[in-house]
Parts: sequence; C-alpha cells; structure tokens
Amino acid sequence: MEIQILNSQDANEFTPIIGNRTIELLGRLADKLDTDELNTTRDESVEVLSYCINPLQSEPQSITNLVVGYVQSGKTMSFTLLSALAHDNGFRVIIYFAGTKNNLLEQTTKRLRKDLINGNENAAYYKLHENPTIDDVQKISNEFRITTKPTILITVLKKDLHINHLTEIFQTPLIRTVLKNQGVMIIDDEADQASLNGYAFKNSKANDWEDDEFTATYKSILALKAVLPNHSYIQYTATPQGPLLISILDLLSPKHHKVLTPGKKYTGGKTFFKDEPGLILTIPDNEVYHSKRNNLLACPQSLKEALILHVMSVAIVVRLKKKEPFLSMMVHADKEQDASEKFHGWIKNIIEVWTHMLNASSQDLAYIDFVKEFESMYPEAVREYQNHGEDYPTFDEIMSQVPDIIYETNLMLVISRNKKKGQTHEIDWDGSISHILVGADMLNRGFTVERLAVTYMPRHSVGKSTADTIQQRCRFFGYKRNYLYSCRVYLPADTALEYSEYVDHEEEMRKWLKENNDLRKVEKLLLISPSLNATRKNILSKDTVNCKLNGWRKMNAFQNIEANTKFVEEYIGSLSFKPYQSYGTDDRDHRYVKLTIEQAIDFLTNFSFQCAPDAARKQATLRYIQYLATQENNPMQHVYFIHMAYRNTAGRERAFNPERKTVNNVHAGHDPKGYHIYPGDSEIKFEDAICIQLHKVRLKCSDNNWNGKTAYTLAIYYPEGFAINYVESPKTMRKQ
Repeated sequence: MEIQILNSQDANEFTPIIGNRTIELLGRLADKLDTDELNTTRDESVEVLSYCINPLQSEPQSITNLVVGYVQSGKTMSFTLLSALAHDNGFRVIIYFAGTKNNLLEQTTKRLRKDLINGNENAAYYKLHENPTIDDVQKISNEFRITTKPTILITVLKKDLHINHLTEIFQTPLIRTVLKNQGVMIIDDEADQASLNGYAFKNSKANDWEDDEFTATYKSILALKAVLPNHSYIQYTATPQGPLLISILDLLSPKHHKVLTPGKKYTGGKTFFKDEPGLILTIPDNEVYHSKRNNLLACPQSLKEALILHVMSVAIVVRLKKKEPFLSMMVHADKEQDASEKFHGWIKNIIEVWTHMLNASSQDLAYIDFVKEFESMYPEAVREYQNHGEDYPTFDEIMSQVPDIIYETNLMLVISRNKKKGQTHEIDWDGSISHILVGADMLNRGFTVERLAVTYMPRHSVGKSTADTIQQRCRFFGYKRNYLYSCRVYLPADTALEYSEYVDHEEEMRKWLKENNDLRKVEKLLLISPSLNATRKNILSKDTVNCKLNGWRKMNAFQNIEANTKFVEEYIGSLSFKPYQSYGTDDRDHRYVKLTIEQAIDFLTNFSFQCAPDAARKQATLRYIQYLATQENNPMQHVYFIHMAYRNTAGRERAFNPERKTVNNVHAGHDPKGYHIYPGDSEIKFEDAICIQLHKVRLKCSDNNWNGKTAYTLAIYYPEGFAINYVESPKTMRKQ
C-alpha cells in the first residue's frame, strides 16, 4: 500500500507518515464515518502525533501534550487511530492509563483488541497486555525481538499500584536492553482525573520545596516518566480545566494541544441545553435525593414517569421506527452505593408490578390502571416529534409493543460492591432491546452507556460545583441524532442551570484553545460562571488568580509610559466623542464614545500592561468582550470608551508608590457637599455594556525618577448583569 507523508506545522516537530496499519484501520472506520469525518479524524490524529517527540531520535527527550474532545464524542476512536499512526512511525510501546475503575479498564482493553488487533488479523503488529506485572517481563522482552517489530500495547488501571508495577518492568535489565531509547507513548485517558497532584495547593504555601508532598498516583506517573528516556505523554480529556490551570512548571503541564472536531451527528451540551431545551425535564425539589437532607422513603413519581418514557422510547425507536437495535436508560442518584441499591430496588419493584398487571385481563382494574399510566405520558413521549414535524406512532401502536419490552428489559445494578461479590458488569448490549443501568461513580466519567435515551439523575448539589466534575456526569451526550426526539434528561432545576452555564464556558474555552495552538505562548486563562469552580482547588497553586469580572477594576500601567502615551494620544485623536454630563470643572468634565467590538479589542490589545495581575485582567477582558459579543441572545454590540477629565491636559495628580508602581486610587470621590454636585468617578459609567475609563494622571512621590511624570491608565467597569469569573494559572512556581 502507498505510504502517505503529511507535512507537520513546526520545524521542531517530526513529520509523521500514514503507513499500512493506519490505512487498514481507516478502511474499517470508513463504515462508521463519512468521507469528511474520516479525513478530519485522520488529519487531527496526524497533527497530535506531529507535536510528539520523534520516536526514532536517540537522545533522551519527552513532551506533554493535551487533546480536548467533548464528552462521549469519540476520544477513544481518536487515540485508537493515534495508536496506529504511532506504530507506523516507530513507537515501540504505547501505555494507556485507562481510568480508575475496572469497568473502564475493561472497556478500553476490549476496544483496542477489537479496533487495532481486529481479531487476529493484526496480531503480528500489536501485542496487548492488561495490568502487567514483573512476571510478564520475559514475555514482553521476547515480543520486542519479533521481526515484525510489533508495538507493545499496555492498558493499566490509573492507580499507583499498577503504575508502579509498570515502572518496575521498565527498570529491569531485560526491558532496558531491548527498549533502549526507542519511542514510548503514554496516553492518559481522562487525564484530569487522578493524574494531577492533589497536594499542589498545600505545597505552594510551604517554604521548603524539599518537603513537598505528592499524591500516590501522581508520584507513580512521575516515576514511570523518569524511567522512559524517550516518551510522549498525551492527555485526553473533555474537561481540560485542571491540566490547563496547573503550574506551567509541573511536569504534567501540557505544551501543545489539539481540539478535536466531533462528528456531524454528535449531540452534546449545546444540543441539550441550548438548541433543544425541551429534552430536559425537571425533577421536583421534594424528589431530589440527598442521603441526609432528603433520603427518600418512597419511589419518586418522576422516576416512574422516566421509566414509562424509556419503555415508550424503545417502542418508538426500536420496534416501530426500527432506527436502533436497542435503547438504554441510566439512573445515577448519588455517589453512595446504598442510594443506587435503593433506586434499583424501586425500579425492580415497578417492573414486577407491571408484569403482574400485564398478566391480568384487559377488564381488570390493575390492567386498566397500567394502560392509564402509560397514556398519561404519551403526549410527552411524542412531543418532540410533533414539534419538529416528524412522524410518530399512535398510542395504540406503542402499547402493542410495551409488554414485550417490559418482559425483555435488562435491569443492572452497576456498583463496585457487586463486583466484589463476583457479579459481572459485562453488558451484553445486543442481548436485549431495553437496558436500565443503575449505578454510582462506575457510571460516571469515561464509561459509555450504549444508545442512552433516558437519563434520571436526581443528585443534590451542595455548595459550589466544579465545572469539570458535573460535565463528566453527562453520559447522555453522544451520537443520538437517530433517536434524539425520544431522549429525555431528568435533572434538578439548579443542576440544569449549572449545565447551561457550563456550556457557555465550554464553547468559549474551546474557541480560545483553537485560536492558540501553543500553550507556552499564551495566558492560560478561563472564563466561567460565578456559580461554578473551574476545577478542584487542591491541584492548583495558591497563586492561581480567581477573580470576578464584576464592578470596577482600577488598573495600573506605569512600566511602559512612553509607548502608551504615544499610542493613546494618536488613538483619541481619531475618535469623535460625545460630552458626558458636565459637572463644572476641568477635573469633572468627561466625554465618551461607543467603540465597536473590533475597536475596543484593538485598543486593549495595543495598550500595554506589564504588571502581571493587570496583564491578566486585560487578557480576561479581551476574552470577555469577544464572549459577550457572540452571545445568541442579546449580544453586546459596543464598548463605552470614556475619556475622563479630558480638559485637564496636565493630568490629575495622584499619590504614587514607586516600589509597587501603583497609584493609591485613580478614581476621584464624590463632592463632599453632595452627590448631586459630583457623584464620583465610579458613577461615570453605563450599565448596558463594558466601560473603559481612560485616566491621565500626574504622579506625586518622593522619588525624583517618577515625581511629576504623566501617564495614562485605565479603569474598567463590568456591569453586574454580565458577571462572570476568570481563572488564570500562575506563570511560574518556585518548584517542581
């Protein structure tokens, strides 16, 4: 077969080839993807590989990079194709950190065996090991010597015990002899989970770096990296907040990144919470589960309704429309396994009662009640089909299918407690047309519930949620266009609001990442709703900036006076101002102009701040302006530019601290005789858009190098109605 060469984007990157194993895999993926999707997936995988180290280069080298997808969008397919590419380009070992739960490890191992090894078709090119130990050294060593030069695939549970076993393997003389400096790739699936150091915040407050503490998994990852002289560490996640915000000096801080493009039929947060809000149903407050505050004593009515909708969705999609071979329902009540057992018991009882009702005659009151229950939910079951002008079956057509669906429903309790009892979590998806999975954290991050249509998640939120955690619970995202109008997601009202706010954050974050392909050259800064934390506090430095874009921010720009002065005076000379209300003196006479979004961005881009907090504030403001300007509902169309005290050409005198290079307060206060005479500089603003006040100040201090100098600086007002937070990673850290 023809070997294709694609150009890389950087002189420091190597140029990957598309070889036989990649071509063979692409051929099989063509059955799942259209031509455009296949080409996109291929090109993005090549780009990810081009950012990696050259596996054939002999000197020791390593790099950490980040790949960002959406939840349930096909990240596994991406790193499977990346694995084939890695083989074609000389990587001898690929290690997969396949989650923290055994079901995730099994899921990844099974997927690699199916997609890469393809039965025994590619057994000469790949050798797969799951959680190997020191006892496997000889076998792995022998595989290195096979003439076909197979790539050793190793799936490992993301826990220190198993990763340390792997380190032990690579430290043995046998493996060191055969590996030498050949390329190794580490793919960290769900890289923001467990991998990062949970003592980072504590360490950043300590004085002596030698006393730093490390979480066990993080320490084991660093140890493994240390024994692999030539490796690329690739972080895969849909929630990159943690990897983005950790210290840039951390060994797990990514250098490059790639944002993956989902397939055309992908339905994610934007679909559910913006485009199709009718798919979200609210769980009443009194039915939201909490182990202490609301430990439900009886089955909630909303759960019963969700079960009915699930059965009816199977009837519509599987039996009548024949669009899918089966559908699933997921119930995720709480992280505590007792809660899962309680909900599982309720569902089991409902199905048993339904079965009893179905065995009654059509004249029996129990059977009549059963039909009435389903009839009451029929309008909801077909509502979205009606709204979108789609054909939908009659109630009688649906009911003709209901008995068989109930009889065939596979109800599973997926919790680790069951696993310890010897009960398998292996799900025979094709063995039934209807699956109901009830579980806790084993149905959380990374686990794929196949063809999930109805989700019931009555988890109670206590305090401020972390954005990455709540997003990872969205197992209901995925490729659902074929049955989208039968999808329903039951959530508490406050949780639904959190998800909606997260979608705004996610879309803005992905846009920013796409615009900046080298994380070493940009401010690592995220915009997020004030009701959410970006990620867990313990993995971040205490120096991480967390600030609300709300109210006034008075800034200092005194390190670059000359350049700013030249730029500002040329800029204001090009504008046509309108007078603000006159207050009778030169110091209180102001003017303003409405800048277009482009003009505002241009001004802030060219106005220089060298003070780190204000430079971060400037970058946050630029991102915020772009974000507000692209909102679907009522986008901000302009920014107010207010030239303060413009008649005072000498500048208003302000006390100056030459060491900190700050003025005490750029704003003048209100007139002591009353606000009606002068309300103060802070009241010179508008509420319908961001306001940029330009101040010319004359510095007053005892240092002759600064005393009497005039300079321009800014104060920025963010209206309350637009409030949002920004979080920024520290530039440097004293250690690691």
